[in-house]
Amino acid sequence: MQELTHNKQTLLNCYSRIAGKISNTKHPKWFVRFIIRIFSKNYKINIEDYIIPKEGFKTFNDFFTRHIKPELRPINPGIISPNDGNIYDFGTVTNDRKIFVKQKFFSVSELIKNKHTNFNSFAVFYLSPANYHRVHAPFDMKITQILNIPGTLKSVREKTIKKTQELYCRNERIVINGESAYGKFSFILVGALMVGKTKLSFDPDIQTNNRKASPNIFEYDTPLKITKGEEVGYFEFGSTVILLLEKDCLKDINFEINQKIQFGETVFN
Repeated sequence: MQELTHNKQTLLNCYSRIAGKISNTKHPKWFVRFIIRIFSKNYKINIEDYIIPKEGFKTFNDFFTRHIKPELRPINPGIISPNDGNIYDFGTVTNDRKIFVKQKFFSVSELIKNKHTNFNSFAVFYLSPANYHRVHAPFDMKITQILNIPGTLKSVREKTIKKTQELYCRNERIVINGESAYGKFSFILVGALMVGKTKLSFDPDIQTNNRKASPNIFEYDTPLKITKGEEVGYFEFGSTVILLLEKDCLKDINFEINQKIQFGETVFN
């Protein structure tokens, strides 16, 4: 059974790597432009909201990881949404150190691979394929550690989460740990099916879905400072961002579950 599970995980990751390679194909140019046009029409993407390179998007992945025009996403006060998408869930961390997302419990220690957790609130942000796929700092961050955790790459849609035991704790993910005005935090970029890579903007050596994946820990003796609103990383397809905070301020944020949200909007002030 364990071997069967491992083979399935390998297949899902391989499938996502292949999807990533195809999305980075530059030729034929007419086909790349055709796929971008069909995708934009299907997902009702207003391409005028984005920065278009002078020579156009060379690959589908260039289009998918496009940059939003800064003036369309003003940075508001307080804790802001790190991305465009939906508020998937939020609340308090239970006394036995779990979060409750879409009627499923997830162990915080398994999620971030750290037994010593002291978080009291959380929020989960979902990015669909239609969304802007770059992720930004929700507040000023002092990053002290990053974990690159290998795993499977299952879909993070609601029906998959409900039927899979602790899906977020099994999928590949990058865990960013540090200090902030809201106490300690963990900022987690969760990989998913069809995500060719999850990458960090400030360290190109840290990315998910490598062929020879193994857990990696990156320590910063001098904390790495990221300003609120600054780009942290990006997904090469739809996925999920989870924010864990030492303070309990995310238990009662300014949005309803499943409500649409944009990067820069205030979730707590």
